[in-house]
Amino acid sequence: MNFYYSQLEIAYNLKQYKTKNNWFLYLDEGWTVTDEFAYKGIDASWCRLDYKDNVKVTTNKLRDFPIYYHDTQVSNFSNHTPLLPVDGSLVWNNNKVEVNWDKEFYPKLPKKQLTFEQSSNILFESICENVEQFAKSNAKPVCVPKQNGIDTLTARSVLDYLKVKYELFDLPNEKPKLSQIGEQVASKHWGFNQIQEIPNSVVVTGFYGDEWILRNPYYVHMLLSQRNKNITEIFDSINTCYMKKYFENYRKKCSVKITNENTIKDLTLMICNDFQIWHLNTTYFFSPLKHINLLNLLNADNDTIINQVTEAQLSKSVIEKCNPELLKELHTIKNQTDPEYFWP
Repeated sequence: MNFYYSQLEIAYNLKQYKTKNNWFLYLDEGWTVTDEFAYKGIDASWCRLDYKDNVKVTTNKLRDFPIYYHDTQVSNFSNHTPLLPVDGSLVWNNNKVEVNWDKEFYPKLPKKQLTFEQSSNILFESICENVEQFAKSNAKPVCVPKQNGIDTLTARSVLDYLKVKYELFDLPNEKPKLSQIGEQVASKHWGFNQIQEIPNSVVVTGFYGDEWILRNPYYVHMLLSQRNKNITEIFDSINTCYMKKYFENYRKKCSVKITNENTIKDLTLMICNDFQIWHLNTTYFFSPLKHINLLNLLNADNDTIINQVTEAQLSKSVIEKCNPELLKELHTIKNQTDPEYFWP
């Protein structure tokens, strides 16, 4: 899902097309290209570039990739121009770019706090909906990394529950060599340091789990600060838990109380505009742990939030419902056996 579309011809190690409007289009592998448009993706994550009349960029609602734009160019990896927020769309008229905003993009969240059971049901139903929708249209082989982290196992459990066939693969001991465009993207986006290219396949990932499912310590710190709860004191009161070691990466950042009255709005924007992984050549990535309804979890009750950010109890509840045998494979500490190249 890597593209650069410009009025200027440049030197990129990508396949070049010249469209009828005299713009130059540079694409990685896997795109369908016609005289009117270029398209790439799967049902859960796709991009379409139209150029028959006006240039237009269309994507799925919760896109996985950034878009940088200007009057004379648009790209998802050349970041020298403004970044388009996820609720915006682009069209060019008379060689001028216009941004159209979806004023109904962000849902109105309930004011009443959600119980653990309600939150667990939202999580379960959201992931199931994502997987069901994906499985209906997918015809490519599905691969899942043989990892023992909570997010990968959560996604895998729902695949099992819905009887979606997949093959497990081991992570290599050494960092896999990516294509040239892959290395370029990996230099700016950490997620690509954790993947390998498996051509003509869909790799199911646990990306976005921390951010969308109440386990990013700083996001939860922002949330709990508004409820007079101190996340540092919470972790310090626990001898051991799944997220305790990982929290140390956030201790300093979480030391300052957040007083912003717009915390929920800010968190919603941060979560939806977090771009972690997207299709690379003919390796497609399906990340089922993001869904617009999961924003409702920001209004979970205190106990639910605390149990999730410390012990991943919400995520475990989905595994228990879908395939409890996988809980035996779960490591006791987050990122316990991640390869060193995951975190350069």
